[in-house]
Amino acid sequence: MSTANAQGAACTGGGKISKQIAKPMAAAQEAMKAKRWQEVLTRTKEAEGTAGAKSQFDLYWMAEFRGYAYHNLRQTADAARELETGLNSPCMPESGKVERYKALVGLYTSLRNYPKVIDYGNRALKLNRDPDTYVAVAQAYYQSGNNKDAVRVMNELMAMFEQSGQRPKEQQLLLVQAACSKVNDNNCVSRVFEKLVQNYPKPEYWQNLMVALKQTDTNDLQNLNVMRLAAHVKVLKKPDDYKEFAQLALEEKLAGEAQAILEQGFTSKVFVDERAVSVNTRLLEAAKKQAAVEKAALAKNEAAAKAAKTGDEEVKVGAQYLGFGDNAKAIENLPRGIAKGSIGQGGTPEAQAQRADEASILLGIAYLRSGNKAEAAKAFRSVKRDPTMTRIAKLWLLNT
Repeated sequence: MSTANAQGAACTGGGKISKQIAKPMAAAQEAMKAKRWQEVLTRTKEAEGTAGAKSQFDLYWMAEFRGYAYHNLRQTADAARELETGLNSPCMPESGKVERYKALVGLYTSLRNYPKVIDYGNRALKLNRDPDTYVAVAQAYYQSGNNKDAVRVMNELMAMFEQSGQRPKEQQLLLVQAACSKVNDNNCVSRVFEKLVQNYPKPEYWQNLMVALKQTDTNDLQNLNVMRLAAHVKVLKKPDDYKEFAQLALEEKLAGEAQAILEQGFTSKVFVDERAVSVNTRLLEAAKKQAAVEKAALAKNEAAAKAAKTGDEEVKVGAQYLGFGDNAKAIENLPRGIAKGSIGQGGTPEAQAQRADEASILLGIAYLRSGNKAEAAKAFRSVKRDPTMTRIAKLWLLNT
């Protein structure tokens, strides 16, 4: 209770406790030191009932004593009321306001008074960018049904972590994901799961990320590349996922890849019910027949692709070799096709960008399967044209 706590002319009392209440207030302070919280309240009440006018300084310290005592007695609502009174006093030091805001955020969170949490949390954040306060404010918005602001606040926290190089807490990321889901923002959901697999690479996060990526505005080529990554990180689980992967590969004339993924599904006993077994058995037989035709034509197609002026054919040949498990031949053909360029000619600019990026992703996969992680990383880092393909390539980088 020193003069240092007096704040300007509005804080009457000259920075000292009035004489008429000095004795009970001193007793209250001694009780506080001894952690006799009920006695603190009794002595403060005695001071309050003493005759005579009370200065702002007197009132401030009585509220502070009561707030501290109530807090230690676990009387949260009373503690919040008194500490809020102290905060609003002209005698409250500016230097103590940030911590007081945080204290009130904690108290009002436990009381589920979310408007108060948001109010005091935002005041605190203007003065100090504290991660726990960001989380408390975002949770308050979320609990209030304001998911848009919950996502906004947590994105501010994520940006702060990225700038500082800090690792976000798992629960913080899950809060953002929940809020994004509430507002049906699939792009936001996928980006949060990207953060989760980067920092906490659990299988369920990888699986959720693959689902979220497919729910964004993706086309068949992008989905095929999502599934390649899902298979690599071993989160391809559902029979329909294997079937879709195979069908997309067959449409790309990559029957070897379609055959391989279906055989993996049967080996892993993914196809259980009679219908799934029947449908995928027929699909596997079709893939095997087409694979035999493609494999027989590979050498001839490779020779023709070398003479081609554009890179499309060599990229296609390289992709087929990769599907058949011949990484060395894939590594031989793909770079030549990439170097020639003009990949995906005849398609839209967006489609050309996706085809060019896929070529580099396929090269990265070939190097990765060959055990050359350095070259794989180099190939994945070269993917920069299409935003979705770039995201997929960055996720492959986590495996190099």
